[in-house]
Amino acid sequence: MTPELQILMWWLLFGATHVLGSSVPVRTAVIDKIGLRGFKGLYSLVSFATFIPLVYVFFTNKGGGAMLFRPSAVMMHVTEIFMVLAFIVFAQAAATPNPMTTAADMSGDFSRQPRGIQRITRHPGNMAFTLFAIGHMFSNPYLGDWVFFGGFVVFGIISTMHQDRRTLASGRPEVAQFQSETSLLPFAAVLSGKQRLALMEYSKGALVVGIALAGVLWYLHPVIFGGFGAA
Repeated sequence: MTPELQILMWWLLFGATHVLGSSVPVRTAVIDKIGLRGFKGLYSLVSFATFIPLVYVFFTNKGGGAMLFRPSAVMMHVTEIFMVLAFIVFAQAAATPNPMTTAADMSGDFSRQPRGIQRITRHPGNMAFTLFAIGHMFSNPYLGDWVFFGGFVVFGIISTMHQDRRTLASGRPEVAQFQSETSLLPFAAVLSGKQRLALMEYSKGALVVGIALAGVLWYLHPVIFGGFGAA
């Protein structure tokens, strides 16, 4: 099996177990048996058991498959811009409690009101990983690279749609209100007039952390992952 097909296989396994394992019937049955914390632990183990081999196959077969294009210096800079945005969005997501997350599920603390980055999308964490993946597709020209990074984009879309359906099925009024006032598609709620940008709600500390992490990774990228960066 070629490296790109192996990457695709592991993406399919990761995605299928992720979506099936968190579906309402399976999730409910497992929680009834071992409790919410037990379910979260088992779910995490299954996720790691499929995601780690996916990453391993990619890193041991970088540059696998046909070369689709030749990256230019401009495309490298596009990747850097996307990565800065990805880190900023991820930091803002981490700094803003979200009723759609595992943390809210575990604590039972479901906020009704969207704030900051949630006004742009109710799934900012997925948005961050999607930005990361799209950015890397500009500077990684091989088919295996595109299967790997493209998988993040496809999974990000499918998982957010699945998460919306699952959390809405919980019947929590806070979640229903949150979903009605926000959008899955970035900026859709803002453009429709449901939300405003409310830039003052964004965490200044998260902004600084996001930019700093992007800078550190840019500097260390050649050492840790290879490719371009400061070295």
